Amino acid sequence: MIRFALPALLASLLAAAPAPAGAGGALPACDTTDDAANCVRLLACIGGGGRWFSGRAVGRGSGTLAGETDDGVICQGRWTERNALGLGQANVACDDGMTVTVFFYYQDAHTGTAIGRGRASTGATVQSWSGLHVLDYLSERTGRPMPHLPCGARDIPVS
Repeated sequence: MIRFALPALLASLLAAAPAPAGAGGALPACDTTDDAANCVRLLACIGGGGRWFSGRAVGRGSGTLAGETDDGVICQGRWTERNALGLGQANVACDDGMTVTVFFYYQDAHTGTAIGRGRASTGATVQSWSGLHVLDYLSERTGRPMPHLPCGARDIPVS
């Protein structure tokens, strides 16, 4: 089980933006709304070897997340914007037995824009990004016209 503590990151993957190159199937369109149907894009880097996760988080305040890793492993979980310590937290479990817990903070709660850090059951560190404007943020961060997910020693192109 992968536990991602990402507010909106794990909350939902963002609007119909394609997954990173090589990702499994395309995800359905996602909409930012004012209710529990809110859906945002979610991306994460697992460890330093270039393994990544692409998915969507759904909900407001708390919700579900789902997606897959670049090697086709399906992962699902739950997130909350405030755990018992007041932190955003996501807990995820994957079909390969890996679990991840991520703690996150919002840049903009309404659009689900959040950044998180955590650890997988394998010991790998996890970084996550989510929200309506996650692709714009990643483009600005890398200074490239196409967004790149920072993942270990390389940046992975996403669209």
